[in-house]
Amino acid sequence: MRPGGALLDLLIPHRCAGCTVPCHGAWCPRCADRLAALALVDGAPVELAEGVRAVGAYPHEGLARDVLLAAKLRGRHAALPAMAALLRQRLRLPPPGDGLGWTWIPSGSRSRRRRGLDVPERLAGPGAVRLLAGSAGRLGQTGRHAQDRRRGARGRFRVLGRPEPAIVCVDDVRTTGSTARSAGLALREAGAERVLVATFTVRADPADQADPADQADAAGLARRTW
Repeated sequence: MRPGGALLDLLIPHRCAGCTVPCHGAWCPRCADRLAALALVDGAPVELAEGVRAVGAYPHEGLARDVLLAAKLRGRHAALPAMAALLRQRLRLPPPGDGLGWTWIPSGSRSRRRRGLDVPERLAGPGAVRLLAGSAGRLGQTGRHAQDRRRGARGRFRVLGRPEPAIVCVDDVRTTGSTARSAGLALREAGAERVLVATFTVRADPADQADPADQADAAGLARRTW
């Protein structure tokens, strides 16, 4: 415990990252229970390409969606460290280490300027290294039709430096999977052997859902590999 920590907590109590009520941890018991009920089983893994797998902690609904949108659109940035810890915990993600690196999918420059930070970078945490940058002339994905998002994501990223053989690549939300696939393939082409794209939420797109048997196989492989 930090010196004077107990006294400081009495004077300036923690606030729940979900509902902002004073509490003794990152989440109040009610919000912790609501998030636990929402959590995706085994991260609902999907194979996006050879060597590129995607998992997510929560569906893009309910409290999970609300806290993410509050951080992205309403400036509740203080919740991001708690969300990052929850992402690692729910998906049982290993920390960066020998042969395993962490990075994030960068937001567009306009979004970063408007928010004053890059939300996926904060979700990735301090151990992550910047490996991806947007290709010149690329279009943002927000608000675009699903088919246009898929087309627009091709060749979307360039890689800065050489990635580790295994990479955990963090983003805030996955919708069609096109951005995650493009980022994963860029990292693969730069030398990564395996890429796991981990997002806080997953917005369901029926056209992109894997067969349940394939998802079960992917879940087993994710546990063995990561």
